[in-house]
Amino acid sequence: MRNSELGRPGAARPLWSEADALRGRVADAPALYGFFSFDAALAQRATHGHLRTNPAARAALIRLCAAPNTRSAVFSGRRIETLQRRLRLHRLAYVGVHGAEVENFGLRLVTEPDLETAEQAVARLRKACGRTAGLQAAGIAVEDRVWALVLHLRHASMADQMAAAEEFGRLTAAETLQLRRGPESIEAHAHGASYGRAALGLLAGLRSALPVYVGAGESDEEGFAAVQRFGGITVHVGPPPRAGTVARWHVADSREVIRLIHWLADARRARR
Repeated sequence: MRNSELGRPGAARPLWSEADALRGRVADAPALYGFFSFDAALAQRATHGHLRTNPAARAALIRLCAAPNTRSAVFSGRRIETLQRRLRLHRLAYVGVHGAEVENFGLRLVTEPDLETAEQAVARLRKACGRTAGLQAAGIAVEDRVWALVLHLRHASMADQMAAAEEFGRLTAAETLQLRRGPESIEAHAHGASYGRAALGLLAGLRSALPVYVGAGESDEEGFAAVQRFGGITVHVGPPPRAGTVARWHVADSREVIRLIHWLADARRARR
């Protein structure tokens, strides 16, 4: 159940108001596994509209990964190679294309979807989009991520956005791919790919770990739900949406996430 009634019992609560109590859990856990959404937690929106890596994120993750019995992973709808190019960190697990790609330096038990079938379906969808007039309007762009296809709508008129979304949904259904809505975008991706499944697979390689999941958006809700089954700490970045969130706590923005990562590293270093 999502925490949709803000300000009432069970709603997502400000993390820093309960930081002292949570610090003990973080410090006393035999191990810690931090999961961070790149888009929501580690990136900033530049003036031209594109996401760029928060300069302080890399340094914070280095500190966290160096703490005793602590690992971290970064999640994104982007390809892993893009994440690695931006972060340049080797002691880090990477989850790309909403769980279709998983790369980790240690043990992990992640069951990935049928990538070959997904790649073929995405290729057919890309060709179909190129033949569809409603997807050629000004401001509409299609991005190929091999196992997912992203329809970007940000720079199109509202009428063109609605028409393009309808056409894209129809074509996606014909290829039996799954639709996922993002900020001013729609993504078609393989069934079976999810942040929740990827997070559980990574946790299998560090079974005693307390999981901490930080993110925002539809994909991250799956991660929140999976991590909470392990009694983990789930943190929504930004004000919780009207539809509610599975996360138990929230922080204001990506700058607060950097503070959170350093807070986790300090707690782990102080572990008795």
